[in-house]
Formats: sequence, structure tokens, C-alpha cells
Amino acid sequence: MSGYHKVAVAGATGNLGPAIVEQLVKANLSVTILSQSGNTSSLPSSVKTVKVDYKSSDSLISALAGQEAVVSLLPDHGSQPALIDAAIAAGVKLFIPSEFGADIDNAKAAALPLFTGKAITQKYLRERTDQISHTFVRCSLFLDWGLMVGFLAKKSGPTPIFDGGDVKISTTLLSDVGKAVVNSLNNPDATKNRAVYIQSTSISQNEVLRIAKEKNPDFKAEIEHVSTSDLLAKIEQAKKDGTSFEGNGVMDQLNVASEWTGGQKTCSGPSFPLEPC
Repeated sequence: MSGYHKVAVAGATGNLGPAIVEQLVKANLSVTILSQSGNTSSLPSSVKTVKVDYKSSDSLISALAGQEAVVSLLPDHGSQPALIDAAIAAGVKLFIPSEFGADIDNAKAAALPLFTGKAITQKYLRERTDQISHTFVRCSLFLDWGLMVGFLAKKSGPTPIFDGGDVKISTTLLSDVGKAVVNSLNNPDATKNRAVYIQSTSISQNEVLRIAKEKNPDFKAEIEHVSTSDLLAKIEQAKKDGTSFEGNGVMDQLNVASEWTGGQKTCSGPSFPLEPC
């Protein structure tokens, strides 16, 4: 079948949203932004904005009327089932959830507390394939964003280096994530009810530190060596104790998940073929 042209984007003003919207606009798709606050100053003026109440099914169904696909970038994964239900009620054909990142079909990654909400949303969609199709875009870590904010190489404080730092992990530019979304919308038969795996490049943590040093000779990395097996044991113990996991939190879990899933099932770029490479 031909691709989807009318696309609604939820949560478009975060770290990834503007890059995805930019690629949708470049592809000449009809883009509608669902906004709770109404503040879309970081987005192109050409897109349509509809103010919604994510707690109101009537508000969501009304906003999604006439849309063919929904791209969700909501940071609160608990809000996605209601958005999925509204999309079904409005007759939307495709839902791309806020799934961007690690491969949570990997049981080890799915077990990390950080990905609990994503796993719930994934299951919710897979149970409703007779009502709406889905595509999961798996891109591992955001390369340019991670470098810019000091996520991959901290600007201050210790940078956790996992298992020696030579393990290659998949990383993807924000713009390439947007291109993969466009390609999924343009090729619905090839991407229906499956995950697509993309990367801009694979790189090790030690390579990131070396590049950071080359770009800024004054950069001095403070290193903290971390074992992924030890970290997993701490996470499991926290679960048993009913406590929250401390440590470096999000960064630890993302890096561990990336080591488990990076370099596997990935393609060389955000275009076709989308089969594992």
C-alpha cells in the first residue's frame, strides 16, 4: 500500500521531537502537533497545532480525527495506552510509540526499571494488532545529543566506563531517527507490526573520549570503571528490597542496555532495507 501522509505527533517539543518533525516536514507530510501546553516555538511554523488534554479521551479522539498515523514522543509512558485507545477510536492506521532507544525485545534490557513503561506500551500494542498497526523504531543512544549534553562523555564529574570501554555500541543522530520515521511511514507494508533497527554508526566509549579530547585539548575525562554484571546485580537487589536504584540512574541503565543490544540487529542507516544486518 502507499504511505501515510497525515501524521499527528504527540510530545514534539522534547529532545527528539524537533528533529523528527523537521524530517516529516521535509518529506512534505501533513503534520499536526498535539500540544498540552500550546507552546510549540521550537517547531516549524508550517505545522498545525492542536491543544489537547491527554486525560480526556474526547479531546484526543477529536484531535486525531482524520489522521492516518500517530508518532508518540511522550516522556510519560503511562499516557500512551490512552493515546493508543483514542487513535483506534479515531480510525488511525499506524501508531509509532515512544520506543526510541534500546531493544527491549532483549530480555535483559526489558528487565531494567528504566524500560518498564516501554515494555507495557509494547505489549499493549501487540495485543491490538487487529485494530491498529505499530512500528517500533530502535536506535540505541542518541549520538549528537549525548555528546552535546555530556551524556556520553561528562563535562564534569566521573564518566562511567563500562567493561573497559572498548565494547562497540550503536548510536544514532537525531536527524537519522527522523528519517527512519519518515521511511516507516512511507513503507507501511515493510514495517507493519515489527521493530526496525537503525544506527548512524557504532562506537566505543573509549573512542568517544578520544574524539572529545581531539576536539577540545583541554578536556580531561574523569573515569569511573563499571562492571555491567555488578551493576545488574545492584539493580536486581534494589528490586528485591523494594527500593529505587541509585548510582548514575538513567545513564547507567541506558549504557548497560546499549551494550546488550548494540551492534546486533542494526542497519547501517535510517533507510531501506530495514532487515537486520
